[in-house]
Amino acid sequence: MKLTPTSRKIILILYVSFGFLWGLGQAPLFDEDEAFFAEGTREMVLRNDFVSTFVNQEQRFDKPPLTNWLQYASAEVFGWSEWAMRLPSALAALMWMTFIYLFCKRRLGESAAFFATLVAASSLQITIIGKAALADSLLNATLAGAIFCLYEAIDKGINKKFLRMFFVLTGIGFLAKGPIAVLVPGATFLLFLLRWNRWNLLLKIWDPIGLLLFVAIAGPWYYLAYQASGIDFINGFFLSHNVNRFQTAFEGHYGGILYFVPVLILGLLPFTAVVLRALGRVRFLLHDSWFSFLLLWFLFVFVLFSMSGTKLHHYIIYGYTPLCAIGGWYMTQAKSLPLVWPSLLFMFLLTTIPFVVHRVTPTIHDAYALDIIAGVPDVFSFTYALCMGALIGILLLAAWLKSIPLELRSIMIGAVTLVTVNILWMPRLGALLQAPVKEAALLAKRKELTNIVVMNHYNPSFYYYATQFAQERSPLPGDLVFGRKASLKGFQIEHTYYEHYGIVLVRLAEN
Repeated sequence: MKLTPTSRKIILILYVSFGFLWGLGQAPLFDEDEAFFAEGTREMVLRNDFVSTFVNQEQRFDKPPLTNWLQYASAEVFGWSEWAMRLPSALAALMWMTFIYLFCKRRLGESAAFFATLVAASSLQITIIGKAALADSLLNATLAGAIFCLYEAIDKGINKKFLRMFFVLTGIGFLAKGPIAVLVPGATFLLFLLRWNRWNLLLKIWDPIGLLLFVAIAGPWYYLAYQASGIDFINGFFLSHNVNRFQTAFEGHYGGILYFVPVLILGLLPFTAVVLRALGRVRFLLHDSWFSFLLLWFLFVFVLFSMSGTKLHHYIIYGYTPLCAIGGWYMTQAKSLPLVWPSLLFMFLLTTIPFVVHRVTPTIHDAYALDIIAGVPDVFSFTYALCMGALIGILLLAAWLKSIPLELRSIMIGAVTLVTVNILWMPRLGALLQAPVKEAALLAKRKELTNIVVMNHYNPSFYYYATQFAQERSPLPGDLVFGRKASLKGFQIEHTYYEHYGIVLVRLAEN
């Protein structure tokens, strides 16, 4: 028995909405990245400057400000909460899933579109990054839409409607994250021309109206940013945060040539086996125009960032969309559900690690890490273990009850991941890692504590929640200090305002 197209669509809408909209405000903003964006947005309003981004009054050239603008609009409507800061990303993720569904349906049919969207919305990395208060969800949405439109534009002659939509989406991506929004579609297009020897298309895509649309969307901010900061903007944004990321291990984010292999295996759960089996048909994929385009898209992203000096786990997500499309196609060909044991192993580890992590404390010498481990029993209770056990049971039922339609079994498997991440894990991680920072900041705000010194680490969420700036330096006697308790060894503490899970807000003694 199979579900009807209408019932599949309804189930998918509910599933995707739950995956990206549920629990947006259940965890505090995570340091450093989420808090960078939120604090940057807050300081834009304080400075009444929506061109330049500052964090703790220090100018940042990391990203263009489109995400900050959207966060500001959200905050104006819903208030300055975690929910409002993450809402733009969640809405972008819904747009991302919509692009996957619509274009896969156009090329592969409704059933493949259903499975492709399901694989994407369920993937461990996508469900996390899709609702994080970052620029990545918006970038991936525009990348997916732009590259799909590019293929539709060049498939049979030149389709001006899709070509101009490609330029519009690329312009939005360029305003969300920068040159990567142009690099990935451009390289995919050139590799596709090389594969199929269709170089005659190279000049045909240079549509004057499309280029004008791109410049009209992305150009004004780049012009204003240069006017505001001059050569510092060129050096900081283009050279430091774009070129240097590929040449060196930027900010200590390094890894070997195979760095993204385990990231892929983990990040695509619970449908890693689906994607790997689909890629096993590489000969067929390379000899089909549509599938070769998708495969070249993924391969370019994988090779580019594997060769890059700077490696961050979310870079590979730029190549997840084509993998999900290929996986969706494969699931329409499969007669049975591919292996689920990787998901079972993952769930077993998530269930047991909180209850055995204390056994490794003798090998850990980081005092802050030990403080975090000491707090694990407070948030990972017996109730958590029962919930995880129930989810493992659902996973087993989905794997072996073959009387259930494949679509529903797949939904069950994906839902286990979403519930685990959105309801059981992220709020608990937030309670351990970020709630103490938030609580200390709110206490400082409530007691009107000022002239605070932040030392040895960077918690921009402190500035966001405290709604004030701080001095970033080594503390002196008599200072009011926020930081990790372990970093204050050797200092005499006069008064402790706050202490939890290794985070403290204290006044140092004068002598």
